[in-house]
Order: sequence, then structure tokens, then C-alpha cells
Amino acid sequence: MEPNEPFVSSAIREVFEETGLTVSDLQLCGIKQFTHSEELYRYIVFLYRTSTFSGDLCSSDEGEVFWLERSELMQHSLADGFAEIEMLPIFEDDQVSELYFYHEDNDWHYNHL
Repeated sequence: MEPNEPFVSSAIREVFEETGLTVSDLQLCGIKQFTHSEELYRYIVFLYRTSTFSGDLCSSDEGEVFWLERSELMQHSLADGFAEIEMLPIFEDDQVSELYFYHEDNDWHYNHL
């Protein structure tokens, strides 16, 4: 986020910078957060979804981007914590709105809320 930048504006800007797509009608669908009791910090990610976009998809310094069918998603390398059982339910299930990661016994665990 840039100084004095609203969350939605930041998401729109980041999507454009990383994919070349201009998105609109963003809907906040949930949050993902990490806590680490030993280091006493909390990291929060706001998750938005939309099907309204324009422009041509193009890769950036952040990595290669491309379209694929939902059924093919798990056949690709995904960002940590995005797998079908972790973050994806927030985008697909209206009953799930939070993914909470916590560090315990020297390992990361998670809960859906």
C-alpha cells in the first residue's frame, strides 16, 4: 500500500501492475492472517474477488501469469497457503471468511472461521 491509499485502490493498482488487467467491482470476501506468539506480530491480508476486468493479461517482474480452468488449478505450483484446503475456500464458499495461521510447537497451523 502507498501512503494514504485505500485498501480497494491498492488492490486495483497491484492487480494492474502485476497482470496488466484493470479490475473493478471488487468484493471483500475475507481475510488471511498470520500470528506468531513468540515474535508478537500479526500480518493481515484482505482478499477481494471480482469478475469485472478489462485489458490484456501480461506477466510482470512478480512472475508469469496465465489463464487456466478451475479444474486445472491444483495441477500447478501455487503460492504457499493457497491450496484447495487453505485459502481457496474463502473465494468459493460464502460461509468461510477468514483463514487464520498461527505458529505453535515450531510449526504453522491454520483454521477457517
